[in-house]
Order: sequence, then C-alpha cells, then structure tokens
Amino acid sequence: MRAGIYARISLDKSGTALGVQRQEELCRERAAQRGWDVVEVYVDNDLSASSGKSRPAYERLLADLEAKKIDAVVTYAWDRITRRMAELVPFLDMQKRLGFEIANISAGDVDLSTSAGRTNALILGSIAQGEAERIGERVRAQKAQRAAMGIPHKGRHRLYGYDENWNIIEDEALIIKEAFVRRARGESITSICKDLNKRGIKTVSGNDWRSGTLSVTLTKPVYAGKIDFKGEIVADSIYSDIVDFELFTNAQTELANAKVGTNARKYLLSGILICSHCLTQMKGNPHNNMYRCAANYGGCGRISVRIKIADRWALFKAMEKHHEKPQEPISDARNYDAELDALNKKLGHVRKLAIDEILDTPSAAKEVKEIQAKINEVTKAKAKSGPKLSGPMKSYFDFYRSSLSQKRVFMGEYITNIKVGPSISRGNQPFNPARFEFFYTDGSSEVPDISQSLG
Repeated sequence: MRAGIYARISLDKSGTALGVQRQEELCRERAAQRGWDVVEVYVDNDLSASSGKSRPAYERLLADLEAKKIDAVVTYAWDRITRRMAELVPFLDMQKRLGFEIANISAGDVDLSTSAGRTNALILGSIAQGEAERIGERVRAQKAQRAAMGIPHKGRHRLYGYDENWNIIEDEALIIKEAFVRRARGESITSICKDLNKRGIKTVSGNDWRSGTLSVTLTKPVYAGKIDFKGEIVADSIYSDIVDFELFTNAQTELANAKVGTNARKYLLSGILICSHCLTQMKGNPHNNMYRCAANYGGCGRISVRIKIADRWALFKAMEKHHEKPQEPISDARNYDAELDALNKKLGHVRKLAIDEILDTPSAAKEVKEIQAKINEVTKAKAKSGPKLSGPMKSYFDFYRSSLSQKRVFMGEYITNIKVGPSISRGNQPFNPARFEFFYTDGSSEVPDISQSLG
C-alpha cells in the first residue's frame, strides 16, 4: 500500500525543523510495521493548524488522496492533521468516500469504517480544538500583558535596527531613520528600495529590499518607542527608540496616502497645483500633456496648464528658494564613537572585577545596568544625529537625473501649493508667470512679476 506521511509543527523557533524530522522518523517506523511503502512526505513546518491559514503541504496531501496517488496517511497525532472541527469533518467525509487508511501514533489507530471509530475521531478532534482555543487564549493574554508592560513582540527574525535583545545596531539604525525621513518627505517606497539595493544594503535575512518588506518595516511603532497591540498603541517601549514619534506619524500618513491609488506619483506637481476658481487639486492628463481642474473629480473644469511649462516654472522657483536658504553653521561634532568605546571598556572592566570577585554581584549588576543605560543613550543620540539624508539638489542637472519621487521630495521642501489662474492671451507668448501664485513652506507667498520668464 502506498502511504504518505503528514508532519507539522506550529512554531519552529530554532528554524531547524527538528520537530517535524522526529515526527517523520516515528511515522516511517509505523508505516514499516504496517507493511506500507512511504512514497511521499508532506511537511508544514512552522504552520498552525488552528489559525485557518493555508497549509500548502496539507492541501497537496488532500489533492493526492483525491487523485489516488496514495492509499494511506500516517501522522503522529490527530491534531497534526487539524485542530479545527470545520476541517476534520470534511476530512473524515473524504476518508469515507475514498476509503484510504489512517495510522495514528500517539492516540493509536482508529477504525473509521465503524460509527464508533468515527465518533472517537470526532471526540479527539473536539478535544484538539478545545486545547487549541485554550492555548490561543493564553497566548493572547500573554501578548497583551507584555505589550502593556512595554515589551515588544519578538518574531522569528530580529527587527532591522535592533539585535535579538533590542539593543540598537548603530549602522542599521541610521539606515532605518533614513528610510523614515525619505518616506515622510514623500519619496516612494519603490524608490527607497532601489537606492538601498544599489548601495548593497541588505535586510536582516540578507536579501534585497522589496517594497512589501520595507512598507511593513516602517509601520512598526517600536521604532518610535511605542508598543502596539491589535493595531492600537498601548504603552511606551522599555527599549530605546530610533526615530521620534512625529517622524513616525508623518511616515504613516505617506504610507496611507500611497494606498489610496491616486496619480500623485505620476506627475511632479500632482497634489500641489490648485485651481484658482474652485480650489480643487489639478490632475495630470497624459493624453494632452496638461494639468487640468477635472470636472469628473469635483472640479470646475475651467483651468488647465501645460505640464512642461508648469513643471519648469515650479522648479525655477524652488531653486530660487533653495539658493536663498541660509547655510547652517558647522558646529563641533560630538564624538559618539569615542564615548561608546570608553563606555564599553568601562563595562568590560566592571565585568572583570565581578568575575575576579573583587566586586560583589549586586554592586556589579548595578554598575552594569547604569553603564548599559548610558551606552543605549549615546547609541540613540548617534542614530538620531545621522547625516542629512535627502540633501537638497545643487543644480538643475542634479534635479533632472533624479527619480520622480526625489524630485517631489525636493519640491516639497520649498513649495506647499501653487494656485493656477486662467490663461491670459498675450499674442504669441506661450508662458505667463502671472498665472501662478506660489505658497512656500516658510509661510510666504508670491505672485511673480509679469515681466519674469524662464529665459
């Protein structure tokens, strides 16, 4: 008889799959005792049978049973197959219809050809579901308690920027802060990922950054020193933060806006140009290369301007503002590396005194705790004082060779909105700067003199 082994473990903390390996060994022994030939092994490692999530190996097992590629199933326990009655009943119905055999190690074999055997299987399944529900309740209570105490949830992998014990990793902290700053300023996730990958910066698992990975990473409140539970912030983290909460919130706003599905990332001035008649945001139209106050988006439909003209004029005014911006004086930089080196040496010295029994354990523990707190403080300060991460562009050349997201970030540093007025015919002159009223991030506004031009 052709047999298939099904093995599963809900949580594999080590990542070595030793639990399912042991299940397979025991199942092979039982198959040999029954005189069955094992032709396939189906393994769902690190997957729960009570969550309702897809289990690829289990689904493949069902398909092979249906196709009669195997005639028997060997499993360590009934709850390896499922902990949900909603799955067990269809499985038993399939067995009754197809007639395949089942060997179970921990609870002994159950004769499913009799009503008593099927009842016994249903009882075992009900017990498994009840136990799964109790485990779920305990786990949820533990998670809620830890969250309320300010302890972050520890997943299978450490969070980028922190080690396994939630100490800040300096180099990674600078990168994660950079990503938050760039996203908060409007740069797309795709653009940030491309840049990180180009620089050879890898994820925790050593892979290239992908949009989905970075998007999820930037939603973690622990980076801002907050702990969430079921989507709500419930406490301050007991560990050091990498970014301030304002920056974190601004990044979340940009992430949420990106999900709306607008054309904000397709055009340089999308969301910036405003119709002077109805104050509706103007939309880019690729068919005629125009920004329009679109009637089908709630606008009046009366104002339009060529994309090329508006983009060039906005860049010209942003560059003017950029060159007017006073340069910040260079101050003496704090030598964080020297401070950290001194603190780590002091930490090593205290530990040596404790090992040599020169310093008693309680005193040593107190010293270590104080030094570690200072190390965390300096590390946090170093991460937050990183270099300017999206430095302003110095020339038109820098601007035009940058990505659209980077162009929008630069524009957003100086211009809040541009109100566009109606076209005024002036003979053959195609451009009239008096149509544009600029509103700048420094609070000022300007209607350019009609004699100005791009030259």
